[in-house]
This record gives sequence, C-alpha cells and structure tokens, in this order.
Amino acid sequence: MNVYFEDIDGELQAKWVIVEAGVAEGESNTLYYSTDQPIERFYPEDFHDDFSALSVSLSELVQDPFEDNSFGINTDLIQGRLKQHKLDPDNLYEVDYFILLCDDLEEFAEIELPTLP
Repeated sequence: MNVYFEDIDGELQAKWVIVEAGVAEGESNTLYYSTDQPIERFYPEDFHDDFSALSVSLSELVQDPFEDNSFGINTDLIQGRLKQHKLDPDNLYEVDYFILLCDDLEEFAEIELPTLP
C-alpha cells in the first residue's frame, strides 16, 4: 500500500492511500485490499505523465465480510459516479491506481496510518 505524505507546518502527514486498480473477478463488483501490508512512501515525482488514477470516495468503500484487516472498493458505485458526471464508466478499466483520502480509510477501516518522522 502506497501512502502520499504532505508537509504541514514542517510535519509529514499521511494524505492519500494509493492502491493498484484492478477488475473484480467473476460475479463480484468489489476489489479487496489488505491493511496489513507494509506502507511504502509515494513521492511527488511518482505522479508522472503516465500515472493514471481515479479517486474513491468514502461511500464507495465496503467492509470485507471475511477479513477484519481489509477493505473493499465497490467498482459498480464508481462506474455509477462516472455515469452521473457524464463520463464513460469504462474509464474505470483504464486506470492503474485508486486514490483514497487517508482520513476516509482510517475512519472506515478503523486503522491508523503511520506518520513519518
């Protein structure tokens, strides 16, 4: 799991969680991610010209019914949001990453992301 940190008053604070996008398997409309994986810092230079991402809102997150330390992203809800904004819902399949606010993930999954010294 990648985390982008923002410098606020000289202190680095977790701003965004960046996870690899994918396509839900079979009948599922949800991609699941573990919160138990190591955190890797995502740097400003990692946002390059070929970087393609889509933001995920708190309302598009779902609880994993089988794992406590994971969360899901409902791709049907993302496609619905794209349609609502008159965008092609198939754009979902062309992005490499999903970006979530750290605050949203911490609230939803009841976890605390690390801060950097």
